[in-house]
Amino acid sequence: MRRLLRVVLGFALALLAVGGFLWIVGPRQVLAELAGVEPVTYAAGFLAVVAAFYCWSEALRRLLAGVDGDAGGEVGGPRYRAAFMSGEFAKQVVPMGHSGGPVFVSYAVSRETDAPYEAALAAATVVELVNIGASMALAGAGLGIVLLTSDGPITPLFAALLVGFAVAVVALGGAALLVYSRRALVERLVLRAAGVGRATVGRFSARARDALEPGRVAATFGTYYAAFDRALADRTQVRRAAVFSILGWALFLAPMYTSFRAIGEPVPYALVCFVVPVLSLVNVVPLPGGLGGFEVALAAVVVALVGLELPAATAGVFLYRLSNYWFVVLLGGLATAWVSARVADAPGPLAPTSEPDGSSAESTADSK
Repeated sequence: MRRLLRVVLGFALALLAVGGFLWIVGPRQVLAELAGVEPVTYAAGFLAVVAAFYCWSEALRRLLAGVDGDAGGEVGGPRYRAAFMSGEFAKQVVPMGHSGGPVFVSYAVSRETDAPYEAALAAATVVELVNIGASMALAGAGLGIVLLTSDGPITPLFAALLVGFAVAVVALGGAALLVYSRRALVERLVLRAAGVGRATVGRFSARARDALEPGRVAATFGTYYAAFDRALADRTQVRRAAVFSILGWALFLAPMYTSFRAIGEPVPYALVCFVVPVLSLVNVVPLPGGLGGFEVALAAVVVALVGLELPAATAGVFLYRLSNYWFVVLLGGLATAWVSARVADAPGPLAPTSEPDGSSAESTADSK
């Protein structure tokens, strides 16, 4: 119940922030820009989002097949895709949910398939690292194209984005190196965090106290890293996952390009590739999906770097977030409802049970 209240409060604050931003810009001017939307161009962005999540789910499926060979053949189909989207739904609606993305996705996938949770978490962690690398690669490529094709001087805002990009690359690279090579340190940090949880939450919950017991946490840690190593050992699958990840990011960024083109204010795709990943990484607003802060920052960047009027930039960002965020929430919510309501294994016909006299219960019932 408390988690649900936090989600509802987060969305309320986020929508209030978005509404305040629209009010400042001018609702009539924004609506005037939205009135001229070209539907076919705009619809292409929704199809690109569906294709993007298919690519990302395929990247995870291929790595999971290498981590847990016995379960790998069972992972796939609508059941798996829905479970993946269910995990993505949790990422989008929980405040700061992207920080726990692999946990949400791996839990949903392990619950709906035959994949063990530790194997799913290890594969999801590798995919998350690959996804971050893919987004940074696209951002770097977009930055290179923008610098090569730009004739004007570097503005202070663009310089700030460059600094943010550099800081993000260093920080993420350091975190990945820490997870991969300093495992003893990571284990000590995990055990200390578990100790804090055991001393606080464990006082009120026997289940949490047992789950955070040092021996159990250490065993889970070892199982996780064993699966993590198996995922990285299959270089072929890692390379294929990287291809699917890059393709997924390229598709996921397309809605911003199609949204602005749909209102007749095209934004260079290279600039999209650079700006969106950087803003996504440096956005620290603790609200679902970064709502409010991300829209304001993106509109400001478009105004400063592209030269659009603020109402046009706001309209384009609104259309972009409708296809890039709210559509994902809709798909994830439907997937979550489906996997929650679905009967996992329907029971077969009941076999007749024998009565003491040797007759079956079925025949006895019939005789009555």
